[in-house]
Amino acid sequence: MIIFLVGMPGVGKSYWMKKLKRHYGCTAIDLDQFIESETGATIPELFLKSENMFRQIEQECLHKIIQQHKDESCVVSTGGGAPCFFDNMDLMLQQGVVIYLEGTPAFIHSRLTQSKIRRPMFENIAPEDRLAFIESLLAQRVVFYEKSTYSFDALSVTMANFAQLFSSLQF
Repeated sequence: MIIFLVGMPGVGKSYWMKKLKRHYGCTAIDLDQFIESETGATIPELFLKSENMFRQIEQECLHKIIQQHKDESCVVSTGGGAPCFFDNMDLMLQQGVVIYLEGTPAFIHSRLTQSKIRRPMFENIAPEDRLAFIESLLAQRVVFYEKSTYSFDALSVTMANFAQLFSSLQF
């Protein structure tokens, strides 16, 4: 079974993927890192060339991950936009269980402000405009995120929440 973690940048998808790997001994894949290893380019470099090209590569890599890992216990941390393009969300729902890590715009803004990770989408946004940008982006994406099989509040989710869900899924 594949578990897909979705949500806005900064909500903890990669963090929880790593914790779940340690706890369950399952395969863990960060979609963005997979893309970088497949292309030999960083996500910011791919975005600079063309977001459309990046999204096509992202879709191809998502398909590849599913084909390679569909018969094992696997947790995949997606990029924030991955569920929102092409048929990616429907594909993830058909091939596994999708968990939405929800965060308020203020929580996401705080996490991104503290993060040292480069986020290409936010680089050209003035610091004073970032909260409004996050609010707008979340409003566009939430319709996709809310299709998820399950959701957890990113601010308060614990390993016990995942353990209870995974037990019911027989993960």
